[in-house]
Amino acid sequence: MNTHNIFKFIALTAVVAALSACAEEEQNRLLSYDKGTYLGKADQSLSSDQVRQLMMRSHIQRVY
Repeated sequence: MNTHNIFKFIALTAVVAALSACAEEEQNRLLSYDKGTYLGKADQSLSSDQVRQLMMRSHIQRVY
């Protein structure tokens, strides 16, 4: 192997190692932040039945 091929091999190995080191949960995450502003995905709205159930649970906890 000559020096040029060795350099290509080292560069390819470094690229493969860098790509494999990225954890799945770290991919596609927000990297720029705006202080005081939530920039994530919007929350889902609760259905009226879910709201009613939560109100009933909070009432039960308040009583006991």
